[in-house]
Amino acid sequence: MSLFMQALLVAVFVTVAFIDSHTTQTHIFRPVVVGPVVGLIMGDVQTGFAVGVTVELMFLAVIFVGTAVPPNPTISTAIATGIAILGGGGTDLAVATALPVSFIGQMAETFQNSVINVYLMHRVEKAAERLDTRGIVANNLIFPMAANALLYGVPTFLAIYFGASYVQAIINAIPAKVITGLSVGGSMIGAVGFALLLNSIKVKKFWPFFLLGFFVAAYLNINMIGIALLAVICVAMYYYFKIADANA
Repeated sequence: MSLFMQALLVAVFVTVAFIDSHTTQTHIFRPVVVGPVVGLIMGDVQTGFAVGVTVELMFLAVIFVGTAVPPNPTISTAIATGIAILGGGGTDLAVATALPVSFIGQMAETFQNSVINVYLMHRVEKAAERLDTRGIVANNLIFPMAANALLYGVPTFLAIYFGASYVQAIINAIPAKVITGLSVGGSMIGAVGFALLLNSIKVKKFWPFFLLGFFVAAYLNINMIGIALLAVICVAMYYYFKIADANA
């Protein structure tokens, strides 16, 4: 597959992912999905998984609260995965790329929410007053989807297609200390996000399950699939004994 077609398919997927994040919420816009899909398109699923998981940890507890738009993980994962695969830089380069790109995505999404969507909603209101169903559909569906393609799909295409030939030069130009620093910073963001999630465990009786999972992961070297199966067993046992106590 040519680089042009790869960049085009990645751009289309990013556009669809943003449409999903604004509508159906099937979560294909999450980095853990975006990374492997981009890796599949570009012929390196393993790197796609590695970058997707890494960026997912960075943005684990980043959520949209009120009018505060967080740094965007979707476009950053797509571009970071593409550059990591084309440049052979691994996850360190991907993290160094994902951080600044996420802030660019944040600015684009802020502009979309505060300017484009507000304008389109005013057009929807006027169309509703005129009983113009075509205008309502166009301003609720067609124009927002076109905005997603313009704001996110086009930059993704340009970054992957035109940036590919310069990736190695950029890698060589970036000091190793900068890449290492950004990588460490990204790991710290993931730690902070995970800490925020741990803070949500308010029920004390659930903490032993967390400690069990930590012990298994840290000392028994069981992979994530094994830990997930252990979690399923713990949930089943908890449910069984809870039902048994209720029926006693």
